[in-house]
Amino acid sequence: MIMWKKLLITLIALTGTFTVGYAYYNLSLDAATTPFQLPKGAKVVLGKYNNKEIVWDIGNNNNNGNYVLMSSKPIVNSIATYDSSIPTTTTAQSSANRENYCLKHIYSNPNEYNISYCPIKPLETEINKIVINNNENNIISNMPFLPSASDVRLGGRLGLSLNGYAYKKDIDYWLGGYAHVYNYNNGQYQNIYFHYLARSLNKEGVDFDLKDFDAGTGGVISRNEKLSNAWSYGHTTASTISYFALRPYAEIDKVKVMFVANITYTDGNWHNYTIDTNNLNENNELNPNKLRVQSSLTATLQDIKRNNQSIQKIAKNNSVDLSVNANTGTNTQISVILYNDAGTDIQYYKMLEPTRNGSNDYTLDITGVPVGKYQVAVINEEYDASSNLPVESSPISNLLPLEIVEPHKITYTKQPQSGASSGKDYEVTKNVNAGQTVGKITVSPQGVMPLTYTIEANGDDTYQNFEVDGLSNGTSSNTSLNVKIKGDAPDLVNGGLKAGNYKFCITAVDANGDPVDTSGNPTEKVCTSFTVEKTNLAVAFHDPAMTTKSIANAATVWNETATATPSNGTKITYTKVGGDVGMLNIDPDTGAITYNGGNAYGKVKIRATVDDDPASGEDNYNPAYVEKEIVIYREVDGVVTPDPASGDTTIPTFSASDTNIKTGGTIGKIQGSLGTPDTIGGSTTTYSYTIKPDPTSDG
Repeated sequence: MIMWKKLLITLIALTGTFTVGYAYYNLSLDAATTPFQLPKGAKVVLGKYNNKEIVWDIGNNNNNGNYVLMSSKPIVNSIATYDSSIPTTTTAQSSANRENYCLKHIYSNPNEYNISYCPIKPLETEINKIVINNNENNIISNMPFLPSASDVRLGGRLGLSLNGYAYKKDIDYWLGGYAHVYNYNNGQYQNIYFHYLARSLNKEGVDFDLKDFDAGTGGVISRNEKLSNAWSYGHTTASTISYFALRPYAEIDKVKVMFVANITYTDGNWHNYTIDTNNLNENNELNPNKLRVQSSLTATLQDIKRNNQSIQKIAKNNSVDLSVNANTGTNTQISVILYNDAGTDIQYYKMLEPTRNGSNDYTLDITGVPVGKYQVAVINEEYDASSNLPVESSPISNLLPLEIVEPHKITYTKQPQSGASSGKDYEVTKNVNAGQTVGKITVSPQGVMPLTYTIEANGDDTYQNFEVDGLSNGTSSNTSLNVKIKGDAPDLVNGGLKAGNYKFCITAVDANGDPVDTSGNPTEKVCTSFTVEKTNLAVAFHDPAMTTKSIANAATVWNETATATPSNGTKITYTKVGGDVGMLNIDPDTGAITYNGGNAYGKVKIRATVDDDPASGEDNYNPAYVEKEIVIYREVDGVVTPDPASGDTTIPTFSASDTNIKTGGTIGKIQGSLGTPDTIGGSTTTYSYTIKPDPTSDG
């Protein structure tokens, strides 16, 4: 990854002052923590034989910097070295003269002999028919050849194991070389010279000592190495010769192999990158790979972007833009390689699009790639749909990190604060005041933080009353946030939301601006609605007791007033609701009582009703009322009759000796009439009497 980090350098001068400068260092990753190499057992395509592309097994993936290739299937299933036109001899030949004779061994019957070796030229001639193109010439360090026993045997030049060179079953193939064995015959040992043969694993090797003629007295070849002698039997009059398979070998320079991929991977889709190693020496050509070889092509991965900003994390099933600097060649393509987070193992491969010269952005759809941490590389490679032979490519580029995550998911849960009446979630004046919380947003999975939240309409304008708490420029990395009522919400009445239905939607896009539809509208959205219920009002008269007034006192206007709870936004209306309603009037706004006169008396029931103030135009409350009674009574219209002892019937006059003026004496009789009954409309009349001082009297 190319990442420039800034280091602060502080230089302290002797004077105590300091200056600040900046240095940069490069934290780039090379193409991979582990350089690319083919595993043993992989199959690759290289060269043509009889106009057919050849598939090879990798028998050793590092022989002194080379890959050792063995044809996956023999190029010829059955071929002989014997040629009757070549003279035979019983004398071992030098290396220089070996290809001029066939060697034979004479049995006890002089007319019966054993052809044990003939020149290998027919084998080499067949191998030389393999055609190698220019790309292949660039990487071949050893052209296709007939391997010798010294090449393939354990500890041999090519560094192969037994499983590395022997077919699993049934196929024996020719090896080069010139060996001898001491064979016991008719009571004596005889030197016999012959070809080597690589036998299959399901067959036995020789059960006697084999020694390489060219290696002099070299070590014994164990039968467990599955190397054997190749015999040709015949007679002087006719020959019956042996045929074995021909399996060429080759070596290619591993440093010049930039990359390989299965030949089916060029369809533009994502492929779970694997190299099949299960078919080594199975005599099949399953799952071969196409070699990408060193050339003048280049590719540098400069940046990974989403919506024109550099990123290291993306929600799955999206796309990213890869900024790549590359040069063009013949039918070149930019391909993408995803490594594991450590940059050691390739996980996925995708051929992207034709290469454009210079620095350009290439859109990469990551749909289908599992969540996880990856390192991204690119390669600039030649595309040839007509052939599986090697093509030119750049080295694998530098790596940049990319984490693929589950997209964020938001959930809204209503969360009314306490205070509402039982059975209500939200209630006017109780828990819907400015700044109070109405619900909570939670996020799981989190996706690419921070998220940017927006509250949007859900069918009307009531969404304008709400905001997401704790945002900075609309964004937050918190996974739990409250939705609260704005301090300047348009539907606030006396500091709280008015009664009614409220609806809103919450959208959230991640740090990359995802997800949005084709018009750029966020698609991760939750919507909700709730009702702010009306509050039940209460009202009480200031003097809840019955009011009683005489006719005389009622002539003066008085007020019967009440108080509402809550009082903001409410209005009390006063009315008469029962009794002798015509006896008095009540002002509906002030509660002022006016007696209508006419010496009327009786009872009147009045009511104070509280509801929304009509002037507000709101409907936030359920109305309530309270009642009380007013009694207007008539004072006693009585007649005073002096005691008969008085000589004056108007002003009682008594002598000092009269018993009337003694304690308990009677000075007169009062008889009342037309007083105010206790029960209006009843049959019983009760009078109340009181002796009052005479305001005109001196005593």
